[in-house]
Amino acid sequence: MVMLEKVLFNEESNVKEDVANLLVTAFPKDERPPVDIFFHNLSINKENTRLLAFYIENNFIGFTSLVLYKDICYIFFLAVSPTFQNKGYGTQIINIIKEDYKDYVILLAYEEVDEKYPNYAQRKSREAFYLKRGFKDNGFISEEWGVRFQSAYIGKRRVSFEEYIEIFKIGFNINPKGYLKRG
Repeated sequence: MVMLEKVLFNEESNVKEDVANLLVTAFPKDERPPVDIFFHNLSINKENTRLLAFYIENNFIGFTSLVLYKDICYIFFLAVSPTFQNKGYGTQIINIIKEDYKDYVILLAYEEVDEKYPNYAQRKSREAFYLKRGFKDNGFISEEWGVRFQSAYIGKRRVSFEEYIEIFKIGFNINPKGYLKRG
C-alpha cells in the first residue's frame, strides 16, 4: 500500500476546498459545524487544534481534525473520500495519529450504536472499525444537539465527561451549555 502524504492545514496550505467538500458530504448537517465556522475555529484555536489532509500523488484521500486538551488528542472529525474507502486509508490515518500522539490518550466519538436507528448496520460497522484498531469503550454517551454519541479511547486512562466538555468548548468554540449533555 502506498503511504499517505500528510499536509498540516495553515494559511499557506492548499487543502481547504478538498476538506470543505468532504466535510459537507461525509457528515450529516446535525453532526458538523458550518464550513466557515469549522475553519474559523481552527484559525482561532491554533495551539489546541490540528487539521491534517492526506494525499497520494495529488489525489485527496481524506482528512482528520484533532483537538488537543491536556494529555488528550480528540479525533474531532475523520473522513476518507468515498473513492478511497475500504482500501486501508482510514487505518493508515488512525495509525499516523497513534504515532504522532503516542503520549496522549486518543479519544473519539461516534453515533450511538442501537438497533432502534435505521442505519444500525452502518453504526455497528463504524464501531467495529474503531474497536478493531484498538479503541475501547470510554464509558459514557453524550448528547450533542440532540444526537447521541458513544466515546472510545486508546491510552492509559478513560476520559471524563468533564474533560469532554472542555474538548467540546475548544472544538466548537462555544459554551456547550444547552448543546451538550450526558446521555
